[in-house]
Amino acid sequence: MPRSMARRSLLAALPLLFLGACVQTGPMGSMAPGVIGPVAPGSIWAGRIGRVTGTDGMVANPLWTAEFSEAGFRSDLASSLTRAGIMTPGGTNRLNADVESVTQPDETWAKVQVTMVVHYTIHDATGRTVFDQTVTTSYTSPLGQSVRGIDRLRIASENAAKDNIALLLHALGASAEGAPRGGAF
Repeated sequence: MPRSMARRSLLAALPLLFLGACVQTGPMGSMAPGVIGPVAPGSIWAGRIGRVTGTDGMVANPLWTAEFSEAGFRSDLASSLTRAGIMTPGGTNRLNADVESVTQPDETWAKVQVTMVVHYTIHDATGRTVFDQTVTTSYTSPLGQSVRGIDRLRIASENAAKDNIALLLHALGASAEGAPRGGAF
């Protein structure tokens, strides 16, 4: 094979090598932990939550609108609570989940880090607050998870949310595994 043909073949193959190493990501909406264990049948939280609410618009940065949905987060939170046996249609308590911030404090060519802060309160049927906790989580998506920065941003956002939901579930007595750890850079 002539030397010039070999170079052209190598140049044509390089983009494919990069694409093969990337994690394929879908649209935002995968914020629920993958593995959730139920609360114990005698738990004070078993079947107590009837609905999940929150205030939209807490995340003010318009650049995040394509990468994070507060309504989507609460939907995945409700699904996770249901899987854990904490949320049922007849539940009398209301869980309020206000996303206080979703920030991107560290962005380099090699990694994207997202930090998420959510304030959770549970109110009983009379409106009295029976649970009040703020959960902060962060996730770093290295270059090895995707070459495209926007994909790493989505991966980091989803996984910070998974970890956040997992920590809430732990606080309520359920077991949950949050985000899978990214590979080393």
